[in-house]
Amino acid sequence: MSVREFRDEYFNALLNLIWRQWTRLGIAGQIPIGDSPYVVDPEALLLFSSSFCRYDQRLYDLVIDWLRVNETFINVQRLKSLSGKVRQKDAASLGFIVATMSKFYSRKWKKLADDLLPVKPCKAVSMFINPDQKSQDFCREKDKIAMQYGYLRTPYLPTNKVTAFPTDISASILLQMRGVFGLSARAETILTLLNKEICKIQDVADISGFSWKSIQDVLMELTAGGLVATDAKAKRGRYYYLKSPEKIRYLFDVKHFIFPDWRRIFDALGILWQTVANPRLIDLSKQTFHSEMARVFEEEIGENLLDAGINELKFLNPEKVTGLPELLEKL
Repeated sequence: MSVREFRDEYFNALLNLIWRQWTRLGIAGQIPIGDSPYVVDPEALLLFSSSFCRYDQRLYDLVIDWLRVNETFINVQRLKSLSGKVRQKDAASLGFIVATMSKFYSRKWKKLADDLLPVKPCKAVSMFINPDQKSQDFCREKDKIAMQYGYLRTPYLPTNKVTAFPTDISASILLQMRGVFGLSARAETILTLLNKEICKIQDVADISGFSWKSIQDVLMELTAGGLVATDAKAKRGRYYYLKSPEKIRYLFDVKHFIFPDWRRIFDALGILWQTVANPRLIDLSKQTFHSEMARVFEEEIGENLLDAGINELKFLNPEKVTGLPELLEKL
């Protein structure tokens, strides 16, 4: 397989993965979603989509449509927190999305939209590109909000091709839990405890994106309320666990679900995409390509996928990277 062939296969598999995740949450799509135990992380998905969906305008605009319908269940503060921790994001593109939401639908997005405005005026470039990093089309009528963030695109027009998220699949469990426990860190904390059985405060903070102090406060409240118990050792380093996890699972139609660390997963997948999308790498030899993959895994990805919570990607390494498109199709 040539580098170009791998790039094209990887691009299609990664785009299909993003389509499947959004479709599982209520976007109308023609890609079969299949059955998956993995819970979707909406904020991590939105951050990655703000960058990668620039390759697909239809999906990009459907994401905004989905936010219009389901914004009540999106934690803007968590989105902001995660945006400061992920490597694979497009701040200006995210700014356009949240500014559009702020102007036409809800004021809850305004502070983040203002924070993401470019510090200095810059020459506007095409928002939508192809896998060769070239502009997809020329737009005669320009979206004024996009111009503020340095992008050229046709005006966003809402559609009716999205629905409220479904409640009978694993993908939406985090959103369902927010409906039950609210938009604080409780939903992520309980979901993490359901997956790991016992956790330290830092374990929950890492996967949730919330601060150590926020998770500590939530666990103290849940412990005082009798939902969570602790091993009662030293304040730092103590473990927490759910006293009756089966009672919480009983609240939901789906009983089996896995909450991966999508923030780290998307970062790793994005790093690999940026590497293979580099035009200078496309026409190099296979040996040079494998050398570059080895460098990327050693210096940038490391062991991020080893304990990120997805078995299919757990042992991915430079020697197995050409099989990544097939692995992604299983998620």
